[in-house]
Amino acid sequence: MGLFRRRRETLNEQLLREAGFDPAQALGDTQGKPAPLEPPKSLISQLGLPHDVHTGPREWDSAVTVDTPGLGGNRIEFTTIPNGDVIVSEEAGDADLSPLADAVEQRVSPPYRAVAQRQDGDLWAVAARRIQVAQIAFPNGDKLEFSQHLDHGDLRVDGEPSDSLVPPELERLGEDARDSFFVEAERIDGDLWEVKVTAF
Repeated sequence: MGLFRRRRETLNEQLLREAGFDPAQALGDTQGKPAPLEPPKSLISQLGLPHDVHTGPREWDSAVTVDTPGLGGNRIEFTTIPNGDVIVSEEAGDADLSPLADAVEQRVSPPYRAVAQRQDGDLWAVAARRIQVAQIAFPNGDKLEFSQHLDHGDLRVDGEPSDSLVPPELERLGEDARDSFFVEAERIDGDLWEVKVTAF
């Protein structure tokens, strides 16, 4: 798993992007690349994206194509965290993934997970979905599952029951839910986790 830091965009650039404008064109950068093309809807199914066992294909918030030379391999998976840093979970080589992330962020703001698949030559398709992240100080495992029903809680680590103390962050995540809730947490890097809360 690797990490690289991108040039931080200015506040003006961020506001323009969030308003739906191309910052490079609005600020007079004639060297800026054209906006990525929206791929056909069938592209999502061609990417071989992950499936959830219970719900089928995951929802993806955006899919774009972008011309990006210099990338190795045919598939790249990465996560962009709230501060804009990119955590790479699957990549051939260590090329700069900024062009892929920049293309995605014309439609989806961090944090998000993304999968990129080479289409033809230097043309890549990238699908991204927004995620919720949380800091959880828990040294073991890569996946946590915590279910709370009234006063009874159950913690599983990497699918196995655990006697470890429940991280207070997991309990706080469910505070806005009902008396019964389920929290899933998947480690991104270090103490940073992708989390999903379901009330029932």
